[in-house]
Amino acid sequence: MKLFDYDGPLMSVIRKLWSIVLTDILFLICSVPVITAGLSFTALYDTVGKHLRDNRGYAVQTFFGSIKENWRKALPVSAAAAAVFVIFEADIYVLKLFLANGRTIGNLYVLFRVFEVLLLIYCVFVFAQIARYENSLKQILKNALILSVRHPGASLTVCLITAFCAAVIFVMPVSVLFMPVVSTWLMTPSLDKVFSRYQS
Repeated sequence: MKLFDYDGPLMSVIRKLWSIVLTDILFLICSVPVITAGLSFTALYDTVGKHLRDNRGYAVQTFFGSIKENWRKALPVSAAAAAVFVIFEADIYVLKLFLANGRTIGNLYVLFRVFEVLLLIYCVFVFAQIARYENSLKQILKNALILSVRHPGASLTVCLITAFCAAVIFVMPVSVLFMPVVSTWLMTPSLDKVFSRYQS
């Protein structure tokens, strides 16, 4: 077997790395409008599970196929979550101004950071379910709340992996080309374990 054979181990690794970078670029581009970030994460989660992990289909087709299939459910939640994040950030900005002027009420900005983390965890559970299951949006939103509270270990895992991803990107900006995919890949087993407990 030659080193550069199409089915050889080296070319398989190269194809996998290319798929990771390509999927990540698609995720970043589709997240640019901000209100579509959640929809983009739904497609990312779907592509990681089907194509990158299970070697089914192709990255581009899987990603945009997921967007086409899930946008009616994911986009409204994505837009609402983006709006709430913007409100939280505005509150944090104002509270930090208070703190800079010596007003102790400004310390409440930490509370809004906590709210942001909780919302992020909740959104991951929501969009992961949209990617995996056929269910009403109302039921998905309800299940995400229940599961994120009932399984604090999985919620903590999502939080830590997201924080690690953000830290790596902050230190090494070029890693934005692969860290979103890597972080999603790392949190998928914990989420799958939770979801599998409720499958009939």
